[in-house]
Amino acid sequence: MNRLRRQRRYAVVVAACLFTSFANPVMEAKTPHWVVKETEFGTGIKTASAIVQYHGTCVWVQIFFISGQFFKGLRVSETPIGPQFSKNKTLMESFPDRLIVDFEATVQKCNPRINEIIPPNYATDLMTGATFEVSWKGREETRAVRPLSSEERHRPGLRWDYFLEFSSKDVPLTDDLVIETCLRSCLKRASVTAGLDFLNRK
Repeated sequence: MNRLRRQRRYAVVVAACLFTSFANPVMEAKTPHWVVKETEFGTGIKTASAIVQYHGTCVWVQIFFISGQFFKGLRVSETPIGPQFSKNKTLMESFPDRLIVDFEATVQKCNPRINEIIPPNYATDLMTGATFEVSWKGREETRAVRPLSSEERHRPGLRWDYFLEFSSKDVPLTDDLVIETCLRSCLKRASVTAGLDFLNRK
């Protein structure tokens, strides 16, 4: 009899625990394994990647968000209503007032021959003078935004960096940045969507 009572009491406790866990779902906070890039403007995190092809040239694009040390140590928790961001145990809801976007582009031949040496000025005519149209995309609307400044950097080699600075005051961290780029006087257009949910999209 005592054994039966203990079994019933145990079953009630287990049922109560299960009900509590389903009624109050809590997911443990985790630190995403973002790719980090140190720059003169601060620590950047990778928020998008894409391959853009123009004839026989492939451009590997990586997008980094940079704003001083804002993104260093940023954490994200998945909750029933969406991602929640925090830093040093403080909830973060919006981007900083200014955001620098590093549009990093590395060129290569899509189908290089074995042992082919790519010259350091390869695809210069394609990548020089690239232009951009950018919009913030939220859950309900898309808002065009103009760069406050832009700078193209290229040393002899196969990589270009385009640093674009935007106003991001009061922009929710859940918003994406849609970047439309024009290469070679817009003979090639490409669109890349960057955001802090990059890891979930991969």
